[in-house]
Amino acid sequence: MIPIKPSDAIWTDEQWNAIYDKGHNIIVSAGAGSGKTAVLSERVIENLKSGMSIKEVLLLTFTKAASLEMKTRIRNKIKKNPSLSKELSLIDEAYITTFDSFALSIVKKYHYILNISPNVSIIDGSLIRIKKKEILTNIFDKYYENRNEKFLKLISDFCIKDDKEIFDSILSIYSKIDLKYNKNEYLDNYINEYFNIDRINNDIKDYEKLLMSKFEELDYLIEDMSYYIDSDYITNLRLSISNLMHSKTYDEIVSNLSVEIPRLPKGSTDEVKEKKELINDVIKNIKSLCTYKNREEIMSSILSTKEYKEVIIDILKDFDKYVMAYKYENDIYEFTDIANLAIKLVKENISVKEELKSSFKEIMIDEYQDTNDLQEILINMISDNNVYMVGDIKQSIYRFRNANPDIFKEKYNKYSNHIGGEKIDLNKNFRSREEVLNNINLLFNKVMDESIGGADYIKSHQMIFGNKSYIKKGKTLQNYDFELYSYMYDKKSEYSKEEIEAFIIAKDILSKVKGNYQIFDKDTSVLRNAEYSDFVILMDRTTNFDLYKKIFLYLGIPLELYKDETMNEDTDIIVLNNLIKFTIKLDTGIYDKELEYLFTSVMRSFLCESTDEKIFDTIKNKTILTSPLANKVRKIKLNNKSSYEIINDLINEFDFYNKLITIGNESASSVKLNSILSNAKTTSSIGYDINSFSEYLDNVIKEKIDIKYTIHSGVSNSVKIMTIHKSKGLEFPICYFSGLYKPFNISDIKEKFTYSNKYGIITPYFDEGVGETIYKHLLKNDYLKEEISEKIRLFYVALTRAKEKMILVMPYEEIVNGKESDLVSNVVRSKYKSLLDIVSSTLVSLTKYVTVIDYNKSGITKDYSLLIKKDFKSGIEKSTEVLNVNELLVENETLIDKHYSKENNKLITSDVKKNMKFGKYVHEVLEYFDLKKKDYSYIKDEFIKNKIISFSNLPIFDNVNEANIFHEYEFIYTLNNTKYHGVIDLMLEYPSHIDIIDYKLSDVTDINYISQLNGYKEYISSITKKPVNVYLYSIINEKISSFDICQHILTIFIKKN
Repeated sequence: MIPIKPSDAIWTDEQWNAIYDKGHNIIVSAGAGSGKTAVLSERVIENLKSGMSIKEVLLLTFTKAASLEMKTRIRNKIKKNPSLSKELSLIDEAYITTFDSFALSIVKKYHYILNISPNVSIIDGSLIRIKKKEILTNIFDKYYENRNEKFLKLISDFCIKDDKEIFDSILSIYSKIDLKYNKNEYLDNYINEYFNIDRINNDIKDYEKLLMSKFEELDYLIEDMSYYIDSDYITNLRLSISNLMHSKTYDEIVSNLSVEIPRLPKGSTDEVKEKKELINDVIKNIKSLCTYKNREEIMSSILSTKEYKEVIIDILKDFDKYVMAYKYENDIYEFTDIANLAIKLVKENISVKEELKSSFKEIMIDEYQDTNDLQEILINMISDNNVYMVGDIKQSIYRFRNANPDIFKEKYNKYSNHIGGEKIDLNKNFRSREEVLNNINLLFNKVMDESIGGADYIKSHQMIFGNKSYIKKGKTLQNYDFELYSYMYDKKSEYSKEEIEAFIIAKDILSKVKGNYQIFDKDTSVLRNAEYSDFVILMDRTTNFDLYKKIFLYLGIPLELYKDETMNEDTDIIVLNNLIKFTIKLDTGIYDKELEYLFTSVMRSFLCESTDEKIFDTIKNKTILTSPLANKVRKIKLNNKSSYEIINDLINEFDFYNKLITIGNESASSVKLNSILSNAKTTSSIGYDINSFSEYLDNVIKEKIDIKYTIHSGVSNSVKIMTIHKSKGLEFPICYFSGLYKPFNISDIKEKFTYSNKYGIITPYFDEGVGETIYKHLLKNDYLKEEISEKIRLFYVALTRAKEKMILVMPYEEIVNGKESDLVSNVVRSKYKSLLDIVSSTLVSLTKYVTVIDYNKSGITKDYSLLIKKDFKSGIEKSTEVLNVNELLVENETLIDKHYSKENNKLITSDVKKNMKFGKYVHEVLEYFDLKKKDYSYIKDEFIKNKIISFSNLPIFDNVNEANIFHEYEFIYTLNNTKYHGVIDLMLEYPSHIDIIDYKLSDVTDINYISQLNGYKEYISSITKKPVNVYLYSIINEKISSFDICQHILTIFIKKN
């Protein structure tokens, strides 16, 4: 029974119901700025007042920050209620936590039932990913060795150069199937389930529906065209496609594909021609989807994939077995594993299930729209008609984290009809001005509905203005409607769209700050002048954040960046890893080429900043082991130390943090180092020694595995720039939206091998060539619809961050006009490819908000790229001391990376592969061969031994005893803003000259080799005054060619071609 709301209550009627309604499941649809967090915490307090203990409440959030904030809110509210003082001491023990933490607590509590250690820990995804790749590599090797027929057919039919695509696809497919609670059962039953003829027939019907949806598209386009051309043409047009439009089955569609669109009347406008072209495009699209002769061929193409899927399933089962065994042995798990273990525990143990059920009188879930399938299964198992769910389907933007918005949507629709529970809508917004809400409603009434977007915006989700203080105390003459700053963009312009938009926004911010733009401070309920911290720039990706930073620095505007970074090829990480390797190598006492390489790397780095001359002398005199660097490293004792302790000691000994200042962005580098240390601590707990951890860093760098870390750079009173995802849950007085023209990322559907929850494992088929089954087309259609729906919701999240003003910046050339309508057609919305498309489709209703901007008046210039870093720290006392400063302007430009090595763009056959393997082996033998001693005894292969003998007895080596010999000499240097990187096979330094010899297996006339040798010669000549001779040696032909001869061959080749 809901108590009667007092007349002086601060809550709206809907909020009151959301606080006091009890006795059944409740879903609260809480729009942006509706006060859901306040309602949620108040409901907890009212539960406590009614006799419930805080320990009898399970309150689940999706982030640790959110759970901490909720716990703080509840603690503060308890402090204001003396009658609840006993609950204060219990709040730290209460289950106000994340889903993951709750599942982990269950697993640890009942570990003995699961037969696992109580000391289970969560492993970082980058760490386990490397192990997973190792396990899958071993499985592939086993299948190759055993000559598994189905596996070899899979590789033979779909691999050209190597098996990488299938290898990566299996990792991806596993990551999706791993989200299923019953994955083993699912895989066991897969073939029977998905190759059931009735199921396939239903899938073919889905495909026919997809084709017929194209008829709706044609109908829409013809209707649109009818407004621009006479009715006789439209009649003839409809007649020409009538048979196709009335087709009901695939076979009928194929038989009616011969369509001839009537010619346009003479003098037709360009607009009409464009509309006819759009109709032609749809017909071409239909034809492209009808590549199968008939329905029977669709069926046979699907059935032909059975063997491919059987072997993929076998690999997945083996992979899962080995991965889970590794995790079990090391007491390390991913969060998905923990959720599965928790479900298994509850499902298979009635006593545990009943204990958990009876422990919680109410289960409360915040951000319910972000729930995934495993979380929903667990909650359903331990609930008893006592689940209180709060969320907003319109803010479901984490599909990439496996959130399933359909869970919220289906439950909301059921509860709306009083089936299984009750729904409450909180649509009154207390964040934003009325103009802001009206603008948002105007836009989303037209682009969001149940089918695309996931919510019937007009019917149930329009926001209602609730914060009357804007009217009473915050009223001004300023314009609070949103503005669309549109600029004419010429592709020939010297400025990019990104530069233009950054300057337009920067100029507007400066204008508002200098012009004392008024901001209503809700905390003090007074109007005040705008500050930099009142502005935010929101984008859907971080690509151009650094560009904005440079431009804002140039213009004197403090800018704070909020973004996640990844590290794999960062210089500071490579240097740290090489320092670790040098430490390990030094401990062995072995002096070899690797030691020289590591020594060179560390000495050249920002840690030592040594000259090449000093490095060269140390290597030449063989004094690395007694060098100052070696002595410094020896202070770090390796015995009985974990990898974490060793790395921490190295960082301190070499003053890593302070020296990071010399390479810029020291705060980001510090975060990276802390992340590395954190991973070192984790790996130490699972038995990684310092050697193993160094191998892990090697893999991170080699495999380009992303280790994510978050950085904020700026000062408190600064403009903020962040992604829309980062902004969720935040609010800002004035919001700018930039980069709207950037296309959505739809790379997932380009993979040949992939997975769909609906259609299962999707593979191509092979019939005198590679072809796609209907499942790829069905997946693409579903994926695009889901992607577009989520992007519409993402745009809703973006716009609802604004409290007082929204400003959208966009290129004018991208704007598309249309007809005024209540809801944009499904046909148009299904074609959205960017956030700008969403705006453009509603532009007829937004034209009064458009302002055309001449960006040339924004002060745009390329001079920002010459700027040195400025300091915006405030509050430092001014000194009267006069300092003489010589200011240096340092150009800050992007370097181009080039590698001196031949790129192979040809298909790699098995014979080529063998030759490459042979060539690599010979290279290794030559790397360790001593040209002075000429000892051949360790070379067992007679063929290779003879090749080495021929090579070592070349006349060029007659005086080799006088030379300093360098094998695999690696160099990196920068010239004209281009960074060059190469490895010289063999370099001989004589008193009078230097010889460079590069080995090749056979062909020494390749154009790429000539460029490679030229690069070697250029670099060595730049660091020595001695003459440099360059040679190419063919191992197979036993012939050596000088660089001059090679160039002559190249000249002849160019003339002939």
